Amino acid sequence: MPQTILSFDIETTNEKLTPRAGVAIFGEYLKGMNLEHLCNTNIPLAKHPNGYDPFEFIYPLILMLHSSGRVL
Repeated sequence: MPQTILSFDIETTNEKLTPRAGVAIFGEYLKGMNLEHLCNTNIPLAKHPNGYDPFEFIYPLILMLHSSGRVL
């Protein structure tokens, strides 16, 4: 396969990979772009003291939707 843009080599492996292997990278990307601060400052906080921060509620939903919306 000819390489076009990305600078990495494609190799074969016998390790077990899942289709959701890239979700961890996407999660790190969301944290790297400071989505936690954006969510917690622009979305109203819970009224109950034991409630979740907005990011704690939204983060798993974004990851689930990114990985096809199915939970196994």
